[in-house]
Amino acid sequence: MVFTRLITIMCHMFLFYVLIIFLISANVESYCENNFFCYKRYSKEFKSGSISRISFWEQSMTKVAKEQIKSDPYKGDYTKAILEGYPAYFLKFTIAGECRAVNIKSIVFDGAEAEVSVFELYEPSAQLATIKDFQMGDPRFNEKFLKILFPVPVHNTFTIALRRRFVDKLKNLDRIKVTLTSHYDKEFVLETDNFIKNHGF
Repeated sequence: MVFTRLITIMCHMFLFYVLIIFLISANVESYCENNFFCYKRYSKEFKSGSISRISFWEQSMTKVAKEQIKSDPYKGDYTKAILEGYPAYFLKFTIAGECRAVNIKSIVFDGAEAEVSVFELYEPSAQLATIKDFQMGDPRFNEKFLKILFPVPVHNTFTIALRRRFVDKLKNLDRIKVTLTSHYDKEFVLETDNFIKNHGF
């Protein structure tokens, strides 16, 4: 009886410890800026694996911003494109441990088929509506730096933009698994809980 109670207490302590570790490593915040955009951001750090951190955020326009854009009668299709692009979603990966610059040439979301749009986001407000399922930059960007090897590991960040319909598709998955393939054919794999569903994006 005493032994059983001791085991139960130990299990509760272990679960509490796991919960504390999760809360420390994952963070969700919401904020607005300049009365124009509001953000909801999820971030999580990983103690193992080649992807050391991810950040996923929703960017939405405020009612004031929408009314201001609609009030300009001269922008026409441009105004429509801006409004269609929001809410916008972004997912940033931090890749650690590589002694070189890393460009990503392909992304696979396990369990969710997707069409990718490859271009640079020079003017996100107008370009977001042209994205199919998600957008990534040209893997040949800064090509002259890609063969340089550094004496120490460097942190590489890689950000993609996602459409709402694709975010909804990802939300239906049990877990999120993403495979990034670099320009030199190395794979970086992230597998984690479905933070999109769990945090109400």
